[in-house]
Amino acid sequence: MKAVAQKKLTDEEWLRDIFEYERTHPIAFASPRALLEARMIAEMDKARRPRRRARRNGAVRPRKVAAR
Repeated sequence: MKAVAQKKLTDEEWLRDIFEYERTHPIAFASPRALLEARMIAEMDKARRPRRRARRNGAVRPRKVAAR
């Protein structure tokens, strides 16, 4: 089977393709420091969220105790 030869891109087409790739794949062009900061922010957001346990089948719901 013969491989299909791709046409050679002009400089303008090549640059446009590179810019398009960079726009659609920002993570590939991020600096290591920016990636580290993004991970730290995600961890902080995760820690800030209240942790609620999922109700299991047959689990008794906690009742509010009426103030006397």
